[in-house]
Order: sequence, then C-alpha cells, then structure tokens
Amino acid sequence: MMDFLKRVVKLLPIFLTALVLAVIVWVSSVSSSDPNEVVSYSSPIPLTILGQNPDLLIMEQSATNVTIALRAPRSVHEQILRNFNQITARLNLSGLTAGSYELIPEVDISDFKPVQLLDVSPAEIKITLEQIASQTFGITLLQTGVLPISYESDEAKLSHESVEVLGPQSKVNEVMDVVASIDLSNTTTTITRTVELRPIDRRGNVVDGVSLNPTSITVEVPIRQLVGYRNVFIKIVTTGTIAQGYHLTGLTVTPPNVTIYTSDPAIADNMPSFLDTTPINLSGAYEDFSINVDLQLQDGIVIVGNQQVTVEVGIDAIQSSTQIIGVPVEIINLGQGLRVNITPEYVDLYISGPMNLLDELSANNLRVTLDLSGRSPGTFQLSPDVLLNDDELRLDSMLPGTIEVVLWR
Repeated sequence: MMDFLKRVVKLLPIFLTALVLAVIVWVSSVSSSDPNEVVSYSSPIPLTILGQNPDLLIMEQSATNVTIALRAPRSVHEQILRNFNQITARLNLSGLTAGSYELIPEVDISDFKPVQLLDVSPAEIKITLEQIASQTFGITLLQTGVLPISYESDEAKLSHESVEVLGPQSKVNEVMDVVASIDLSNTTTTITRTVELRPIDRRGNVVDGVSLNPTSITVEVPIRQLVGYRNVFIKIVTTGTIAQGYHLTGLTVTPPNVTIYTSDPAIADNMPSFLDTTPINLSGAYEDFSINVDLQLQDGIVIVGNQQVTVEVGIDAIQSSTQIIGVPVEIINLGQGLRVNITPEYVDLYISGPMNLLDELSANNLRVTLDLSGRSPGTFQLSPDVLLNDDELRLDSMLPGTIEVVLWR
C-alpha cells in the first residue's frame, strides 16, 4: 500500500501538468471559436429613479439615459443585441434630502453571462432636489377693454376667492399674485365666463413650473345701461325710383345702431326700437353711391356721439340677353388682285349684358369682321370676329360659327 501511494505521489505532478494543459487547450479552443469582444452600445438606456422622497422634486438632472461598453464573447453580444431592453439603469435617491448631488448610475447586466461592464457614459449624473411647497393666494381680477357709452359694470362675482399654488419652493417664492383677466370690450349685457388663472411674479411675467388648484374660475360681471340711455337701430328711408334697367343691390348703414339719451326715462321706454334716416333720394340713380344723412329725432332725444350716419347704396344694371338677326360679315385685309365669295354673308348674334346697353344694339351698330390677311387662292372655313362696343357686353353665341371663304384671282 505504501508503495502504491509513493507511486501516485510521484505521478501527481504529471497528472496536474496534463490537466493544466488540457484546460489551456480547451480555453484556447473556445476562445478561437467564440472570442471576447469589446462593444460600445449607442442605444440609450433610460434612467429609472428609485427611492425619491415624495416631498422632494427633481429640479435639475444632467442626463436621463446612459450608454455602456461591454466585454463579452461574441455569442453573448449577439444575445444582448436581441434582448437589449433587459439591461436597466437606475439612480438611487434613497435617503437624500434637498440639495445637489453627483450620483453614479447603477447598470444591471445580470441577465447576461459572462460579461464585463467596462464603461458607463456619463459616469456621474448631476441632480438637484428641492422641497415641495404650497401657498394660498387671493385671486386678482383684471378687467380689460372699454364698455360702450352709457354702460357700466357692477362688482364682479368669482366662483373662488383664493387659489393654492403648488411646486418647488424656489418657484412658489417667485409668485407674487394670481390673476384672472376678462375683456369687457363692446359688452352690453351681464356676462359669465370661465377664466384661466395665471401665477405672475413681481414684474408681471407668468411663473412656470408651478401648478394651481383650481386652474380656472367662473367670473360673472353684471353690466347695465345707465338710466335715460337706450340703444336703437337705424332704419333707412328712401324716396324716388332708380333709373330704368337698373336694380337695387343693397342698402347698408354705418353704424347700424346708435345710443340715444333723454332726461325723461319714459320717452326712452316708449319710443320705437329704431330711428329713421332723413329720406335718401334714389331718383334716376344708376351707380353705387355713399351719402351721410341725419336721423329723424323727436323732441327731448339727443344722439350720443356722431350725429350723422353713412348709408351705402348699391345699384347694378339688370342683366338680360338678346338676339341680333342678320348682322353682315365684313371682309378686311383682302389680298391685292384677289376676289372673294363668302357663305353665308350674314350671321345671328346672341349677346348678354346690362339691359340698358342691350336696348341700344342693332345690326347697324355691330361689327362682324373676317380677316383674310396672308390668304392665297383657295377655299377656307374661318371664324369671324365680333366687335362689341362696350366691355360689359358678352357674346354668348354666333350662328353659324364659321364662314366658308372662296378666294380666286
């Protein structure tokens, strides 16, 4: 037995050497078939925040994701590429109070083996934590715009008198007031509107980064007309008839209504809801025109503001159409030494336009011409030109549309 143990002890170095050589050969074989590689991954890994005190807000964070470089066998890198979303990164804020910190991001690559984390970029994340604060402010109502003459507003009613401002302490400290704005321009009746609230600093600038509760309020502003005043619309009065062949296209008045005043409220209450203009004479009118006119007022009533109104009168010719039969075709620019024969020698014209112009048309005052410039002997089918004596007239049709022309010497 002792001899056997002695022989084993003598052979042990040989066995160990053989084992080491075998391991070396195996590692070398594996490395040659699946070599280690260093890969820098450009895909960003989002940073997850852990352990944040709910009473603190993150005011600054230098980066929200990181990139990494890994050393691993090629096969592991292939696995990582297929499952890259399994790699996570986090910032642990446990135990941190308000202040600024430089934290090392923690990257978890435990789902992949063997792998070595070589680099994390950025290596440190700068972060600033700030205490959450809240403060209650009264709401200031800003009324803008000007009410029409004879109207005034009473005290506004707000659905809330105060608002809570919540946010980082530094931002809340910037808030000097919370305002609601409402425009009263041209308002003649009580209004109720939903108005957004705005936190502003001492310079009147809106403070960002804070939240409001509530964010908006309902504002009611009572509007009433002063005693003795009344708004009435304008009724246009006309006389006469416009020129024959024309029609009225419109009557407009500016302003469309006016404010009147009387020292006797009963007069304002009992008068009609309109005022007549002095009559506008339309006799013989055939084109648009504008005129300033007075209003017809009963005793005891005065107009607030401009005493006249402007009336725009729109007039246009009545459109119609007519047929002119047998208008001769006139040959022009016939070549020297040429003779011509045309068929037919007369055409019928269908013309539309203002009725007063159509009434003046006849075959005698219309020109239909056939230009033969540059034509040599032969037979042609040509379209004549119709010359109308006014731009408002339109040629709708000509029958026939072409003329047969025969030229010879």
